[in-house]
Amino acid sequence: MAKIQAYCGLDCGDCEAYIATQKNDRAGLETAAKKWTEQFGAQNISADMCICDGCSSGKRTSTAHAVNCAIRLCASARGVMTCAHCRDYDCETLKGFFAFAPVLRDKLEAIRKEIGK
Repeated sequence: MAKIQAYCGLDCGDCEAYIATQKNDRAGLETAAKKWTEQFGAQNISADMCICDGCSSGKRTSTAHAVNCAIRLCASARGVMTCAHCRDYDCETLKGFFAFAPVLRDKLEAIRKEIGK
């Protein structure tokens, strides 16, 4: 799939929920829901909660986390392509997110390098 950058630096094109959504693959959404329930210790993540067209697409973003994602809400309100483009990069919201998903720091740092920040 084509590279589709989420605000946090994830490549949506690599996400099983995004891929299943684009293929209208209900079984794929159910697999993602089961995996995320186990991976994140969540309760009752459903296939419907995994439907996603990418958080910056302005389309379906009903994933279990995206609806309330502080990063998505902030970046969208600021009108930035990704957090790497934000003048307030490395804010408290990102620091908390990096503690949860440290690999995303590397992804955002790579984007910052690409854009000369």
